[in-house]
Amino acid sequence: MGFGWRESAVTVSGLLVLASAALPWWAVRVRVRDANGGRIETYSGSAWQISTRWTVAVLIVFAAAAIWLTWRSVRGRVARPVWLLLLAAVVVAVFLTLDQRDRSEQWLAAPTRGESTIQLTVGPDPDPVGSLAAAWLRRDDLNTYASPGLNTGVGWGFWTGFTAMLLTGLSLAVAGPDGTRPGRRA
Repeated sequence: MGFGWRESAVTVSGLLVLASAALPWWAVRVRVRDANGGRIETYSGSAWQISTRWTVAVLIVFAAAAIWLTWRSVRGRVARPVWLLLLAAVVVAVFLTLDQRDRSEQWLAAPTRGESTIQLTVGPDPDPVGSLAAAWLRRDDLNTYASPGLNTGVGWGFWTGFTAMLLTGLSLAVAGPDGTRPGRRA
């Protein structure tokens, strides 16, 4: 069986979902002031590191793409109930992804006026800023917070992964169950 545009679209989008899980899905940005002025240090965690729901969602979408591709290569066409089940699996994964993002507990919002300052003293901890960020990067305990000195929330990897999930669902929907081998009719 030749590899057509349908198979290519499902393959690429499925692999993109899997690869995106290694990107920074959650980020902690800390403003650091030192003798050189100031800078923003960013610490992040991937979907694999930071959330069980995101990990499961990535695996569900990748598995849906892999099952569709395997079915197509073995049988030539995917049974309609299987195709619908795979689309439903992608929908569940998208729900899990958004649910994790929305369930991240929002800590007290920063005041509308004023600035939060975090003062870290140098002591036995060689990386106090990293230790602070690590406290905000605990698996399945995601808290959003926004202030001029500390911001936590989804990173660019989340949006890449979420978009890849949607593209996988779209490519599965467009590819459909009734694809045929070259020279055969559905």
